[in-house]
This record gives sequence, structure tokens and C-alpha cells, in this order.
Amino acid sequence: MRDSKSEPRIHKFAGLAEPAALFWRRLHDYLNWERKNLRLVIDWIVALYIIVPFGLLAGRYYYGFWHGEIPIVMQNLPLIVLLLLPLLSALASRPILLLNPADAVFLRQRPGWLRNVISRAAVMFTVFQGAKAALIMALLLPFLRELYLLPWGGVAALYLAVWALHLAAGMTAHFAGIFRRERLKGSAALAALLAISALFLWAAVSGTAASLAAAAVLGAAAGIMMQRRVALSHHFEESAAADVAVRLRFAALLLARAVERPQPPKRRSLLLRRSGPLLPRFAGSWRTRQIADAALKSSLRENGYAAMYLRFAVISVAGVAVGPIWVGWVVTPLILLLFSMWLRGLWLRFIDHAFPPVASLDRGIADSACAPAVGIQMLPLAFALTACLGVKVFGAWWGALVFGLPGAAVGVLLAFTLSIFWHKKE
Repeated sequence: MRDSKSEPRIHKFAGLAEPAALFWRRLHDYLNWERKNLRLVIDWIVALYIIVPFGLLAGRYYYGFWHGEIPIVMQNLPLIVLLLLPLLSALASRPILLLNPADAVFLRQRPGWLRNVISRAAVMFTVFQGAKAALIMALLLPFLRELYLLPWGGVAALYLAVWALHLAAGMTAHFAGIFRRERLKGSAALAALLAISALFLWAAVSGTAASLAAAAVLGAAAGIMMQRRVALSHHFEESAAADVAVRLRFAALLLARAVERPQPPKRRSLLLRRSGPLLPRFAGSWRTRQIADAALKSSLRENGYAAMYLRFAVISVAGVAVGPIWVGWVVTPLILLLFSMWLRGLWLRFIDHAFPPVASLDRGIADSACAPAVGIQMLPLAFALTACLGVKVFGAWWGALVFGLPGAAVGVLLAFTLSIFWHKKE
């Protein structure tokens, strides 16, 4: 005889309570994992010296955009260029289904559980993309209102179009990843992405009615794809692999510069091993110049140094060029100070790893070589920042020479001064 008490238990096992608990447990674990990654990368020093100052500066720019301080360079941009920001954000969106490869046997044997978890993930994806679309529209709102004079009805219609774009593009890119082994379906998904992008750009620049129509079409397409995704029980391995890749993407971006990983050997280097000296003779004694040259060549041969230097320079120059003049006077010394601290960190890493413990290195010679090594690297950025500030102050190209040359000298002097300060502090 079958136990009558086992029937409700089986019915409860196949109901909605357990899949909901599985979904919320997976979501909690995922958020906790990303929170730990954030804590690993962002500490009090990063928040105090980078996030808080640049956050306040960005807030000041945003306040200025609402009060007629939009840069002249951006006043001539067509609206379609501004709409590339939500388009690129939508193309990078992917749904997170919270599936694991180890669930293949368990969930495929229980279609009700699988459909429940994926449907809840689709709802979460919809809500998250709505919040992201609202954030993007908040960033673009001063330009839409002050520069393009878009009415509030048009802003609301554009927000709905951006939201539907994120949903449709994210789901289409997800299907492209699932059907990557099937050439016809994968190519159709990529073609659909191009059609979605073209439809959004055309509707956004055509007016409120076109934006509402595009929002309806893209929203309906996203809804159909979500229903198809919930009903798609095969391709489980591809779905789990795509979901794990999406969850690892944000962590990879966070930990790319925080976790050291083995680098493959370079086939070509920026400087030859037997290249000549880089510093002139007046930079110090020959021992000081040898150590400083070695530090410079080590940094130039390091993977990612040039990319980090260029990013720092581009963001800094853009911050000085876009805002008002008084912001440039505040940003320039702050950027130079932060840049000198970063170069100081590269110098300390070079001193700690370049010389073996058995080698005797005079600490005084190493400290004296820090100033020219850091100063020569600060020279290009200091010249670019102060030259940009000079052009804004005088309104002519010769302002770059008036401010740039003394600014480069001030940058080198700052490196020497900070080197002496750090040497006394240590």
C-alpha cells in the first residue's frame, strides 16, 4: 500500500515553493559574491582619493549641464550620436538565469522547476534593465531638455524605447550565445541585433510617436523571446555556460587589475634590452641615472602600462577641457597628485622585485633615483593638462605654450618634492 502522507509531499515538491526558494538562494549567493569582489577592489583609500573626488566633480558637471554650461563641442552633436550610449549599453546586456552546469540532471528532470526559475530570472532581468534605462536617461536628461528641447512626453516615450531596447537586445544576444553552434540561427540572431539597433535609432530621432511605436514593437519582441526562453528546455548546457559567462563578466572587469595573473612572454618590447640611457646627465650621478633608467624601461616593458597611462591622460584632459575654467584649476593639481602617487607605487614595486635579496642596494641611491624616474613620466601628462588649461584661459593656441611649458616644469618639481617628502617620512 502507498502511504497517503507521501502524496502531499510529492505534490509540494513539484510545486512553486521549492523553485522560488532555489531562485532566491541563487540570487543571494550571486549578490554576496559580487559584494565580496567589490570589497576586494574598492577600499577606503580608493573611495577617499578616487571615487569621492571624481563623484563630486561629476555631480558638479551634471549640475552645470542643467544651468547652461554644456560644452560648445557637444552643442553641435546630432541626437543620434548621443543615443549611442543607450545603444551600446543595450548591446552589452545579458539576462542572468542563475543556472549552474551541475543542475543539468536535476532541473531537466523537473521541467516545472526549470520554467519557474527561468521565469523569475526573466522578471528580474526586466526590472533591472528598467532601472538601468532610467539611470541612462537621467544622465542624458539635461542634454535632451536643454540642448535638444525635448518635451517631457518625448522623454517618457524615449525612456520606454530605451527600456524595450535593452530587453530585446539582451534577449537576442542571449539567443545568439545559445545557438552559437547552429550557424543559421546564430546568424539570424546577429542580424536581428542589427535590425533592433537600426529601428531604435530611427525611432528615437523621428519623434514621440515613432518612439512609442518602437517601444511597443521591441517590447512585444522581448516578451515573445522571454516566453520562448522559458519554454526552451533543451540547450541546457549552452544556457548554463552563457549564464556563467555573464556572471563572471562583471567580476572579471573588477578583478582584472586587482589580482595578479601570469602573463605570457612578450614577443616584442617597446625598448630593447640594450637601449641607451633615457635620462640626461644633469639628472644625477651615474648610479642614480642607471637605476632610474632601469625603472623607466621596466615600466615601459610592463603589460598594460601604456593603456593605463593613456586612459589616465585622456580622462584627465577631458575633465579639464569640458568643464568651466575654475574646475580646471581644481582638477589639474589633483590629477597630478594622484598620478604621482600611482607612479610612486610602480617605483616601489620595481625596487622590491627588481633586485634579489642577496644584492646590496644603497637605500639612499634608490631614493635619489625615485625623483627623476617619476618626474620624467609625469612630464607628458603635466604638459598636456596645463596646455589644455592655457588654451581655455587665453582662448588661443599659444596659451598651450604659456601654460604648458611651466606646467611641465611644475610637474617635474612636484615629483622631486614628493620624493623628498616620502624619503623623510620613511
